[in-house]
Amino acid sequence: MLVAFGIIEVRSTHALVPMRVLRSRDRTGAYLISLCVGTALFGLFFFLTAFVQEVWGYSPLRTGIAYLPMVLTIMVASGIASQLVARIGARPLMLAGSVIATGRLFWLSRLNEQSHYLSGLMGPMMVTALGLGLIFVPLSLVALAKVGDNDAGVASSLLNTGQQVGGSIGLAVLGTVAWSAVANNVRSQAAAAAKHHAAVHLSAAKAAALQKAVTDHALSVGFAKGYQISAAIALLALIITVVAIRVKRSDLAGINPIAAPVNTDTAPITAH
Repeated sequence: MLVAFGIIEVRSTHALVPMRVLRSRDRTGAYLISLCVGTALFGLFFFLTAFVQEVWGYSPLRTGIAYLPMVLTIMVASGIASQLVARIGARPLMLAGSVIATGRLFWLSRLNEQSHYLSGLMGPMMVTALGLGLIFVPLSLVALAKVGDNDAGVASSLLNTGQQVGGSIGLAVLGTVAWSAVANNVRSQAAAAAKHHAAVHLSAAKAAALQKAVTDHALSVGFAKGYQISAAIALLALIITVVAIRVKRSDLAGINPIAAPVNTDTAPITAH
């Protein structure tokens, strides 16, 4: 389907996505990085929301409040990146942001049912937000660097499209990995518990508490797998940055970092 779409677009006189937009290695790299960011972010927010509500018992309102430090950190980091990009260029910021996001997503995979909000969630979440904030602004600028006025809208929309498509891929792939791990862990724990308590009669309350403990641990293990995959995807974004991004500071002249498009649709949505 993608091949057929590409053939049609190349032959079309009024292409929806002109192939000339993708001829820039920097711009194509920016789109691939945007795809990776969307894949990692959507899965991350989905797992975190399910975890804090199902395992820690947070309400939707409390879950939203728990995310506020991450959102604020992204805003602050984006403001810092807007000031630094004119001085040091886009590539160093994207490299630093990718390294930080990758490392802290691995840190987040250590989250479990025994963790506390400040040390287990808020710390890695804010550091991850710092890395993402450093990526967003230079990524937008790279996507618009040296693009013609007629193609500016397409170049901008492809960046957001990459995040949306990445989000769909992330929920599908990461969800499959995570929930498969959850199911496997529940089965293994249930088999071990059945063998251990075969000759012991448990009250209804103790049986319910045991089932809750089994479920919470399984969710922690399964979601940790999801965070690890998210970290691997962030590592892929780092590799793409190293290989593809070569844009110079002079190429970004005339592009307002504040006006450059940054997709905010990746903000977490709490379940009801």
